[in-house]
Amino acid sequence: MEDPGTAGPVPVEECGEDYRPRVTGPVDPNGPVQVRVRILKRPSGDVLIVNLAHAAADASGLQAFMGQLLTEYETPGTIRPAAGGIPERDTLWTKNLLGTTAPAPTGMEVIDPMWPDPFGRSDAPSTFHRECINARELAAINTRTKKLGGTINDAILAAYFLAMSDCTGCNGPLPLFFPVNLRRHLADGSRVMSNQAANVSIPVERKPGEGMAELLPRIVRETRRLKEGHIGVPEQARMDAASDPEGRAVQEMVERMAALEAKGFADIFITNPGVLELPEVPGLSDAYVCYPGSRMPTTCFVTSTFLGHMTVTMGYQDSERPREGTKKVLGLFCEYLRGLAGP
Repeated sequence: MEDPGTAGPVPVEECGEDYRPRVTGPVDPNGPVQVRVRILKRPSGDVLIVNLAHAAADASGLQAFMGQLLTEYETPGTIRPAAGGIPERDTLWTKNLLGTTAPAPTGMEVIDPMWPDPFGRSDAPSTFHRECINARELAAINTRTKKLGGTINDAILAAYFLAMSDCTGCNGPLPLFFPVNLRRHLADGSRVMSNQAANVSIPVERKPGEGMAELLPRIVRETRRLKEGHIGVPEQARMDAASDPEGRAVQEMVERMAALEAKGFADIFITNPGVLELPEVPGLSDAYVCYPGSRMPTTCFVTSTFLGHMTVTMGYQDSERPREGTKKVLGLFCEYLRGLAGP
């Protein structure tokens, strides 16, 4: 969006083999810089690190951005500034999708499910835990879920719920939220910057003794029901309506979440249940998306695929209880997913 003459080159930093501490640098979501890119030169090869503010991109935009960035790394000068500069920002565009006859949203129930906190609070530096599902396992999971009429998204949601249920002892019912991309609704050629991923939810409950075999078909059924309507539009309109000029509704939501955290609950969620496929680049040996995380007990899972294998990351503050809890939760999560692949 900028003239290349006004933007400086991406700095190249010398780095040892351990690049993880460089990943967790913050980007202020309220500041003017929403993206930071760095190239780290290691003895074994370069590492490209992109730090994004949480609101800087939805999954579709992130996927396109990563593809363009890696192409630029291979062939400098391929990214050209967009004609017309930075577009106008409009976070209330969904009001035009609903029409004038739709009732105005009366409430704002958009809080992610709050689980009994398995991690505790921490002020230690942020980091993340990573697990991988190999290409054979991922293909088998896809085949199994397709036979049920679902997608890998459904398997990820089921594994998430089961892992959190095992760790917290909470079986629901809970409204399980996940984001839906709304970019398809802007097919008019406009260049509007907007919040393009709305949170939708399905009710999930686990009965005693139930596992993946019982829960996955129910989640497939619920997500298919959601997809029969204008998925995500009412939810985004409700969120937009809550973004009043004074921010009262958003402040009330934050206060409610803070009160729940004070009672021992935690906001732990899936940031993108759909597998975010990173582009293949000749010579690139590994790539994944991670979420170093907010202050505990808020944290989230992120999934991404590269060369057929899936990476799952979960951010945490690096002290003993969050570290052990995160390792346990992700271990259970991957165990449930791998169970769909068979022996």
